[in-house]
Amino acid sequence: MALGLRCFRWVQPGFCNSLSVLTKPVSEVRLRNTSVTWNDGQQCGAYLTVPIRHFATKKAKGSLDHITVTTGDGKFALNQIGQISLKSPQLILVNMTNFPECTAAAIKAIRESGMNLNPEVDGTVIRVPIPIVTREHREMLVKLAKQNTNKAKDVLRKVRTNAMNKLKKSKDTVAEDTIKLIEKQIGQMADDTVAEMDKHLALKTKELLG
Repeated sequence: MALGLRCFRWVQPGFCNSLSVLTKPVSEVRLRNTSVTWNDGQQCGAYLTVPIRHFATKKAKGSLDHITVTTGDGKFALNQIGQISLKSPQLILVNMTNFPECTAAAIKAIRESGMNLNPEVDGTVIRVPIPIVTREHREMLVKLAKQNTNKAKDVLRKVRTNAMNKLKKSKDTVAEDTIKLIEKQIGQMADDTVAEMDKHLALKTKELLG
């Protein structure tokens, strides 16, 4: 088993890295383009899922923490460049005093976060009213979560196919029994990941709809 895993990682190191990303809950995976580089330098693009959040909990303030803000100096999480506080159950404040030059970029990132937010600026303070969470809004989030889970599964299938193709090209240097063992391990890892995705989707659906 250990030999098989070592050979598997040598044949396809990107597969393990991709699975580690895809096994995140649907509520945590960020919307971004990423790529996996194989041993021969070939790259495979992946389109990952968007965060599925809502404000019907006491954790509303934390919902903004990891929104990615693109600035002239690079990309940063919102909580790295602004101080986020919960003014009231209906209002979040983001104090940009330490990085006032990033205020416009932060507003843009919040508005485009996919969380149905309409931030307002007051000097160096960004006011983020928390929208009323209606039944229709919750149903929309569940629908979006299902769509993004399916996208993640599509990416996983592509990664699995690439891993198998790389493995087939190694038959001249790796024993046949080892090849079969690794193929079985790849299949099991992919199946376990799909089961994990479905589990998190079910939990998120229950959280949103009760």
